[in-house]
Amino acid sequence: MRTKGKSSFRAVIAAVIAVGAMTWAGTAAAHVEYIDLNLSGGIGSNDMKRYGWIAGTNPSLGDSHNVSFFKFHLNQDSSVNITMTSTQNELGLNPAFTLYAGLMGDLAHDDTAFDPLNPVDGPPSFNKIASPVDDGVTTDALGRVSPFRDTANSDFEGQFNALGSWSMASDPEDGGVWRVIEYLTHKNDTAGNESLLDYFLPAGDYTIIASGAACNTTALSCTSPLITGIVSLNASPVPVPAAMYLFGTGLAGLAGLARRQQKADL
Repeated sequence: MRTKGKSSFRAVIAAVIAVGAMTWAGTAAAHVEYIDLNLSGGIGSNDMKRYGWIAGTNPSLGDSHNVSFFKFHLNQDSSVNITMTSTQNELGLNPAFTLYAGLMGDLAHDDTAFDPLNPVDGPPSFNKIASPVDDGVTTDALGRVSPFRDTANSDFEGQFNALGSWSMASDPEDGGVWRVIEYLTHKNDTAGNESLLDYFLPAGDYTIIASGAACNTTALSCTSPLITGIVSLNASPVPVPAAMYLFGTGLAGLAGLARRQQKADL
């Protein structure tokens, strides 16, 4: 009888959490469907949530349905400028975005059988358990390590991490692709439009995740509005000698940081 009561209690708690998540998310967007900046002339737009990006800075992370996914490919090493604006209501959205190396699989989403959001063991206990892939060890097909999520001790709202690398999978009928995207940098310096200027990137595939950072509550005024956000990309190829210089100065900076740290530890 005690086991049955415990199971019923867990079921009630799970239902409450699910209802809360639905209230926060409002009308969820589709699974990952990239806006391809290469095909759109370097400019793409989407209707965005006021809280979509900032939710990804919470310990419980954010729902990936509430952010917009943009992608681009660089054929060669380049210096890029990325700008996010909202001409409709700049201060109502507070544009924010994160740049990652790599791409999610098409139609990937939070909480799949391969990469569950809040995994539990089987009945009758339904105890929280460690993630089978978000363990800080498992690598995707491209060799990127999936960062640790402490699913055994914490509940997560979603898997979107605005300040770090993260992973998701698509369902088997959608290809069953599991990928990690690697955090590079983010921009949310002001309450207005944001720009990342003269940022060096090697040739490859990249993801920009953009949405709002205007509010971080469950109030209807925060969760209800959809505001158009616009992401612009400009890439200028960097000649090989210059690319080597930029790469070398980056390594030199890391070496200098290590030396200063060693001195500080003495």
